[in-house]
Amino acid sequence: MFGRKVVIAIAVVLAVGEGRSHAGDAPWFSTAQEIANAYKYQVQFGARLRNPLKPEQCSYGQKDFPASYQGRHFAAPCRFISETIRQLRELLESGAGKYLFPLDVDHGDFAVPADLWETKYKRLPAEEILPKLLREPKLVTVYNTAVHLFDEGNQKESATNLWEQKRTVVGFYNGRPNEILPKRSHKELYFQPGGLVRLGGFTMMGHHLGELVFLAGETVVVFDMTFDNDRAAPDVPSAVNVTARTK
Repeated sequence: MFGRKVVIAIAVVLAVGEGRSHAGDAPWFSTAQEIANAYKYQVQFGARLRNPLKPEQCSYGQKDFPASYQGRHFAAPCRFISETIRQLRELLESGAGKYLFPLDVDHGDFAVPADLWETKYKRLPAEEILPKLLREPKLVTVYNTAVHLFDEGNQKESATNLWEQKRTVVGFYNGRPNEILPKRSHKELYFQPGGLVRLGGFTMMGHHLGELVFLAGETVVVFDMTFDNDRAAPDVPSAVNVTARTK
């Protein structure tokens, strides 16, 4: 499975240099430099996602492209790809995220307003939710970034701490710019958008052979996306507590 290969590759990279494997010997966290080194390794030598989306038809003026989830095939809108790429470009250019891989941001969680879930999606057969969701104007994607970044403590104005202060980002599919959510308090690292129901999402991974490419500032980002995420459970929605403005 790709997840195990990626973890092994990242572990090898983090074990190189300075005689330590992780920041401060904390296995869950890594320094900004360790994450950068691991990402370079992933892009050049890491495993690719299984069953990546291949929206090449979108480059030739088509409105839809063939996609699949858990063996079910359906037509997905090209607009979903273009809007997701816009979100990712804004995410990277804002400094909220730096790399599309597990040590920074490697997935996005789909969500819709709770009232829309009740009136439009709740009674749909599970296999019909994702195809309709991708065309939903009120769809949002919630990104959590820098989740493995080592906290530099008192260095409040360091580039690393400024990066980790932007850990929750909401992307919209109606052309609205991303919203970076602040901490709920000085003690809390995360602030989740509220009034939403989560409905699975997608996984992404940087790789030089990836199917998708965009320019973020002066950096060319090449990556894959897939709906076949081993961790996701899109058929089992969950309500989220909180307050991101979704209108």
